[in-house]
Amino acid sequence: MATAKKVDRFVLIGAGRVGTAVGHILEREGVEVVAVASRSEESLKQASKFISKALFTPDAVKAAKRGNVIIITTPDDLIADTCLLLVTEKAINKGDYVVHMSGALQLDVLKPAEDLGAKTACIHPLQTFAEVKGAVKRMPGSVFAVTTHDEKTQHWAEALVHKLGGEPVALEEKAKTLYHIGAVLASNLLVALEHAAELLYQEIGMRDEKALRALMPLIEGTVDNLRKYGTEKSLTGPVARGDIGILRRHLEFMEQDDLELLLKVYASLSLYALDLAEAEVSKSRCDEIEALLRHHL
Repeated sequence: MATAKKVDRFVLIGAGRVGTAVGHILEREGVEVVAVASRSEESLKQASKFISKALFTPDAVKAAKRGNVIIITTPDDLIADTCLLLVTEKAINKGDYVVHMSGALQLDVLKPAEDLGAKTACIHPLQTFAEVKGAVKRMPGSVFAVTTHDEKTQHWAEALVHKLGGEPVALEEKAKTLYHIGAVLASNLLVALEHAAELLYQEIGMRDEKALRALMPLIEGTVDNLRKYGTEKSLTGPVARGDIGILRRHLEFMEQDDLELLLKVYASLSLYALDLAEAEVSKSRCDEIEALLRHHL
């Protein structure tokens, strides 16, 4: 007589935007989400609007004991302590799966579970989530970096990503820091750049939401160009044209107006942009621009 296939019972430790979205999508796909734990009663209340059949509790140990797949979606600084607590309180068993979703941390934060005989993995969606509904919408279709220690667990983790509607990409542990730096540049620091532009536009009289509203078509047009043509063919502006006179005017203005931090950001990013301009701008002009930019770093 054939042995019945073991059914995974999922537990979420952490009920923020990511954890709640994961639970919602899994439940929608027919997966059994048995418990959700969070220290915040407000987070549990919010999660209960998206996940209908789970136990909601502030007790992480109680929650973890109900399942055999524990997904830890707490803030990064709490992942290691959470895992250690669950192991110490015997809420994790040999053969269980323990997963975290941090883009920055390696699997060593789950080592107590691995030492016990659990299988550990990291799945990280390369996406930004400002609220739960957006996370539910954007998580499917996103690339997920998947890091594990063995092939069998890798296949299991990739299957989990497929359940979430994502596209799994294997990522070695040693590459995680570079991976996360890239994500920060592409998303977090992009927001910071747009904030800097917004502040400049406020200085010329575009108050309240007018500045960002004015910039949004430009931002959206840039993203559309990136989607269609990639980075190498999407660069426009003074660096792309080799317009050293405009660059000098910008740099001197920021220098005279005591905008030192913005000046360094502008000069640094323009050096990266210069790499993209080399195919269209003469070498002598590129060398001249590079010398100008490095002078202001």
